[in-house]
Amino acid sequence: MLLKKSLVILCCLFSSTAFAERWFEVEVLIFKQRPAPYLQEDFSLKHDAIEDKNTLDLLASAYKNQAMDACINGDPRFQTRTFADTLVNSNPQSAACNDSIDYVKSYDVLPVTPQAPVQDTMEQTYLLAPEQLQFEQQRQALDRKGLTPLLHTGWRFEGASKSRSPSMHLFAGNKLKNNMNTGFSYANSDFISLLDTPEPLFNEAQSPTMKWELDGLLKIHLRHYLYINADFDISEKQDNGELESARFSQFRRVFSEDIHYFDHPRMGMIVQIRKFNH
Repeated sequence: MLLKKSLVILCCLFSSTAFAERWFEVEVLIFKQRPAPYLQEDFSLKHDAIEDKNTLDLLASAYKNQAMDACINGDPRFQTRTFADTLVNSNPQSAACNDSIDYVKSYDVLPVTPQAPVQDTMEQTYLLAPEQLQFEQQRQALDRKGLTPLLHTGWRFEGASKSRSPSMHLFAGNKLKNNMNTGFSYANSDFISLLDTPEPLFNEAQSPTMKWELDGLLKIHLRHYLYINADFDISEKQDNGELESARFSQFRRVFSEDIHYFDHPRMGMIVQIRKFNH
C-alpha cells in the first residue's frame, strides 16, 4: 500500500514538472490591409479600453535600446543636445543619449522588427532575435502583394494556464497625433461616422492625443490545447485630423507548428507557435 502511494506521488511530481517545462516560441507577423472603399462593415461603435491585469511589455525596452544605440551613433531623431554641447563635450552623442530621453515617443515610425540578443534559455519570457525568426517566405509574399508589415517579432515563453499567462503588449507602426480640439472615435474612413465630434464650449488649449498605429494585447495560454486571444486597435488619421480606430478581437484554439492566419478589414496577422526543447 505504501509503495502504491509512493508511485502515485512520484507520477504526480513528474507530470507537474513536465508540464512546467513545456516551453514554446511564437512568431507573429502583423501587416496592414489595402484600403477597401466598398467594404460594407461598420466600425463606428465605441469599445472599452484594451486591458488585462497580467500584462508583459518586452517591446518597449527593445525599442528603447535600439533608439539609444542609434542616438549614440548620431541619429538626430533621438538627440536633444544643443550647439553648446558640441563645443564643450568631446563626445556629444554619448552625453546627449541618456535615460532622460523618452526614446519610444521619439520614434515617428517604430521598427518593424525589434532587436534582441540571441538566447536559448528557459528561465523567463524573452524576445527572439531577428535571426531566430522564420517567416522569410511570408515577408516576401507580403512584399509581392504590396502589403506593409507593421510588426514582425516573436518570443519564447512557458506554457501556462489562462490565469497565469500574461498578455503581451504589442504596439507598432506610425505615431499618430490628432489635431487640436478633436477627439478620438472608433470609426472607419470608408463609412459615414456615427460619432460627430462636439464643438468645444471654450477655446481652451488641449494637448493632442497620441496613439500608435497598432496597439493591443496578445495572450497565449495552454489547456490541453494552445489558445490565442488577440485584441488590438488599428488606427489611422483622417483628413479632418481626427484619429479613428477599428477593433481587432479574435480568439482561437491552435495547434503547435501550424501557421495560422487571422483576418480583418484593416489588418492581417500570421502566427506560428513552435515547441521549444520538448
